[in-house]
Amino acid sequence: METKSATDLKLELATRHACLLLPADTPEKRRLDRRVTKGTVCMPYPGAYALAEPYNKLNPRAKARMTLKAIHALHPNWTFCSFSAAVAHGLQVPRALLAPVHIAISPTESRRKNPGHIACHTDHGGSRVITDGMPCTCLLQTLLDCLCATGFRYGLAIVDSALHYHLTTHEKLARHFADHGKGRRGIRQARQTLAYADGRSENGGESIVRAAIIELGFQTPELQIEIEDPMNPGAPKRSDMGWRLPNGRYILVELDGLSKYLSTNARTHEEPSVYQAVRTMRAERLRESHLNLTGATILRLSFAQALDADYLFRLLSTAGVPLNKETSS
Repeated sequence: METKSATDLKLELATRHACLLLPADTPEKRRLDRRVTKGTVCMPYPGAYALAEPYNKLNPRAKARMTLKAIHALHPNWTFCSFSAAVAHGLQVPRALLAPVHIAISPTESRRKNPGHIACHTDHGGSRVITDGMPCTCLLQTLLDCLCATGFRYGLAIVDSALHYHLTTHEKLARHFADHGKGRRGIRQARQTLAYADGRSENGGESIVRAAIIELGFQTPELQIEIEDPMNPGAPKRSDMGWRLPNGRYILVELDGLSKYLSTNARTHEEPSVYQAVRTMRAERLRESHLNLTGATILRLSFAQALDADYLFRLLSTAGVPLNKETSS
């Protein structure tokens, strides 16, 4: 039986605790670097290592959280802000915004902190909190920073998740934006995004698709619509989003894709089994068959199709989704 080295045991322990391994000394770093060359170990952040196979199976936000933990261990006095703080707060940060890592610095502090991996932002004050064991900007400030720094689609995914997890309220956010957003670059976009925020959105994908629909000029869809199930009276079926037309007919949008069935939990990072995913898919198809009996028009589309503006506009127009009065006038 092969005896595992101390480095092997450390890597396995780090994997179990969802952490990156920081080498104890130069010889251990050299051993890890050799394994990186062989491909059995990866280095997600300079000086921080993980077993490649289990690390590569993690979802992007879980990987980002591990990187934040490693950076905090290396630089305990750094304060995370913007999208990095949003990850620490457990929000649905789209993968395109997960890198680089964002930290808050004083106006006189050097911005040269591992260029390419770290983005520095001038700290103009505001409260700090410890969340997930790391110093971060407070939730309200983090959301203001995020919504000022990104567009409508990604910003809506982030702020929707804060409301969905009941971490704050729309009223508190609006008040904070009014008190601290004056004169900030991007504040107009942030306020427009906040106006559409809705905690009933169950995941970032739904939020991004809803934003795409709104951007095309269609009426804002209602979320989590419940329709009476004719096969099971008293047990209504629910749809991701849709519209109730003046004649009482529903047009429902169902976002499809493997992520809906195999996604990891954003706050616990736990993955369901394939068996659970198949059961979920079967229940989804049964639910949809019952919705069809109500006469509703069901539009099932992938995330990629939802982001194809020409396709999405043709699909919704053909189905009869109404445009906003301002858009159609």
